[in-house]
Amino acid sequence: MSEAPSARAGSMFGPYRLIRPLGRGGMGQVYEAEHTVKGWAVAVKLMSETFSSDPVFRERMKREARITGRLQEPHVVPIHDYGEIDGQMFLEMRLIEGTNLDSLLKRFGPLTPPRAVAIITQIASALDAAHADEVMHRDVKPPNILITRDDFAYLVDFGIANAATDEKLTQMGTAVGTWKYMAPERFTNDRVTHHADIYALACVLHESLTGSAPYQSNNAGLLISAHMMEPIPKPSAVHPEIPKAFDAVIARGMAKKPADRYASAGDLARAAHQALSTPDQNQAETILRRSQQSTLPGQVVEQPTLEHRREPRCGPANPQHSSGPMPAYSSEPIPRSGPSGPTHPPSGPIGQPAWSPGAHPAAPAHSPVAPPPWDGGMSPGAAPRALAPQQLGGTPAWNPGVPQRPPRARNPWAIVSGVAVAILVMILVAIVIWAATHDDNPQPTGQRTTSTTARTTTGSTATTTPAPSTTSRRPDAQTRLMGLLPSGYPAGACTPETRPMPGAVASVKCKKNTDADGPTVAAYGLYANLSALKNAFTAFIGTFSILTCPDGKASPGTWWHTQDPNTVLGQVACGIYKGAEPQVMWSNERTLVFALVAAKPPGPNLDQLYDWWSSHS
Repeated sequence: MSEAPSARAGSMFGPYRLIRPLGRGGMGQVYEAEHTVKGWAVAVKLMSETFSSDPVFRERMKREARITGRLQEPHVVPIHDYGEIDGQMFLEMRLIEGTNLDSLLKRFGPLTPPRAVAIITQIASALDAAHADEVMHRDVKPPNILITRDDFAYLVDFGIANAATDEKLTQMGTAVGTWKYMAPERFTNDRVTHHADIYALACVLHESLTGSAPYQSNNAGLLISAHMMEPIPKPSAVHPEIPKAFDAVIARGMAKKPADRYASAGDLARAAHQALSTPDQNQAETILRRSQQSTLPGQVVEQPTLEHRREPRCGPANPQHSSGPMPAYSSEPIPRSGPSGPTHPPSGPIGQPAWSPGAHPAAPAHSPVAPPPWDGGMSPGAAPRALAPQQLGGTPAWNPGVPQRPPRARNPWAIVSGVAVAILVMILVAIVIWAATHDDNPQPTGQRTTSTTARTTTGSTATTTPAPSTTSRRPDAQTRLMGLLPSGYPAGACTPETRPMPGAVASVKCKKNTDADGPTVAAYGLYANLSALKNAFTAFIGTFSILTCPDGKASPGTWWHTQDPNTVLGQVACGIYKGAEPQVMWSNERTLVFALVAAKPPGPNLDQLYDWWSSHS
């Protein structure tokens, strides 16, 4: 049982006095803390027991912390320290008072175009600095963008959440919100480069302008299909007041092919600046100048720039991907003296006009309701009081340059190329149809897939006597599959599917498993290769409502045997079908078997079904 977020407030954690909780997510909790030795206020992220005890995660977190610590960019929240105290991993970060972009948009609606461009410009600066060092963020989204009352923007959770896994899809955890900003190549076997961050930044720009993400769905499968297949949305179609020039900016930033996107995040920001009218361009520059002057008072700031000294390289050789990081941090700030931020009430950027897109008006610049009255998010933010402020690398004049010509409009079906994408989309459609046409009675077939993330405790399997098969297209494959089924199925309980799972060479449906807490219905499929198996798992995720697995790990996620935690055996996920039926689905990448088990009422609950899986996988 995990602790309540406030359970440790007021207690000591090593040299840290934990003052108040600032945020909580799948990886652990974040607290405002006082470092009693150094005498400064910081943000401390305490990793959960599950992650702290995972040797693979521990090493990756240390590596990511070292990499992120090298970034000297004012819009990247620095990591001061990391390590382990009493068996619990932690990160010490700068404490910043602010609110995240996601909360701001939900409370006040879309940003004015000048303000949106000013925010995107600052995040682009952070990304370009990281990409130049071959570091990807991999989870650019509104909850990870922190904004101070003077519109100084920070990109938080930089790289650390991505230490959770190196897998393409399993690192996304339960947060469907993350999927709303993921580039198409993240769902395929294609190499992922810094262009995926640029795609996500374009999605954030769209949401900043319109108040909604480009693709709206709470279903992972539908989001995957939308990113890969659906036309790129136009902001002006959502709110006619948004300049149409932004349509071309979003179209290029969200191009289905990475090569068709902007070469850098800064290029995207410059194009967005050019999409503004001349008065709005001036306003965006004013917002940028004001934000830097208020946050970095020790230096003379003339005009902000979108240029970065180093161009991003082609991306890391072995990119890693995010696993559902800590959500945005939001809490009322405690008044304090020192360089923790200005004390005047929040207000919009100087001179910002009352620009109102459609039915979702943004508050006027000097209105008492814009921006938020401080949610003070946990931003790993305000610099430790003993530290000097960070310095910007120069103050060249604004030079947006010549806007790049957007790519010609094209058929969205022609944009999506490559065998991997085509196969995944076909499997996704086929599985949705397969799941929809299989009723809940175990006679027709097993249930839809579920997703779970946990580690197994045993690796035992038992051979089940196969029922005679006259329908299998591959008797040898069918026989092999029957021999790989978990124990607990009586003779005749599992029969071949007349219509196999999409993409499978053979599949079977099973009635009740007689072992303790066994599923009441199940379906198992054998796949020809690892790529087909992964595609099937990805597609099946969209057929049910994803839940966190009982052990608290990400769902979907990877699984392994406890005696060999360094060897990942496959993917697993947990969820609920039709609001009542718990389900667990998993893949075994050694045997190439995909499994989906479910419990019809009054059968086992999700905890019991998960325990059965843990002892039978």
